[in-house]
Amino acid sequence: MVAPLNAVSSLAYLRPIDDGGSSDVSTTDAAIAKYTTDVNNHESPAVINADRQAIETAVNAEIGDQIAGLPIRNKTEREPTIQQLVDSYGKSILDRHERDPAITKEVVEGAIGDYRQQATTWTPEDRSKIDAYIKGAMDRHGGDIQKAFEDLRDQRWTPSHFYDSNLAIAADYLRARWETQKYNNQVADIEVGMYLDKKKKNEIPQNGPGPVSQYSSLQEEYMYKGVEDQWNTLHWWEQMFLSDSSTTIGGLAAAAFENDIS
Repeated sequence: MVAPLNAVSSLAYLRPIDDGGSSDVSTTDAAIAKYTTDVNNHESPAVINADRQAIETAVNAEIGDQIAGLPIRNKTEREPTIQQLVDSYGKSILDRHERDPAITKEVVEGAIGDYRQQATTWTPEDRSKIDAYIKGAMDRHGGDIQKAFEDLRDQRWTPSHFYDSNLAIAADYLRARWETQKYNNQVADIEVGMYLDKKKKNEIPQNGPGPVSQYSSLQEEYMYKGVEDQWNTLHWWEQMFLSDSSTTIGGLAAAAFENDIS
């Protein structure tokens, strides 16, 4: 497990700030400097408010870009959390402006806090984004269901995607298709039903570096759709073969030990 953020200097996920070459840093520092100057010059409330918005935007971009640049984590790596990452990257911004007036620091701290909340809130569900994730993964892997699922699962294991509802639903859709491909629609339906029932009861354990996705009716729709879509790709004789009771029983026994949807 990665060390907690009380040892920032040795934290593998954190990258040093390049004060001379990063446009994000330059944008943040320029926005903070303009706000400080305008406050000292007693500019109008409208100008000051615009300056605050510029700081908010710049802080979001700087911290967000650094989190987006982090690598995929291993399955059991739980720290640093997104909250910890935002606080650490935010501290680097505050440290660069240690000598700024208190009123400026307050505005920057507020921008960091706002981004922390934004970065740890599940994104709104959007069918077009879900479909784009699915299509992109399928296209990249020539229609290989397992590889497409693993592609999206790996994306989910990057910190910048920990709270992406649409990516989570897309991955769950492809996992449902993969379970159907491995066994049959009966096994997959049972798996999906049990999984969703546990999720409604908040009984799904964290099974990756990021948080478990929230239950939603759209997720349920896509998971059952994954079963149906995959089953409908088969010829009738393939469906008959896979519907054999021994296949179903064997599939349920195997699936009980390898179901790691999260």
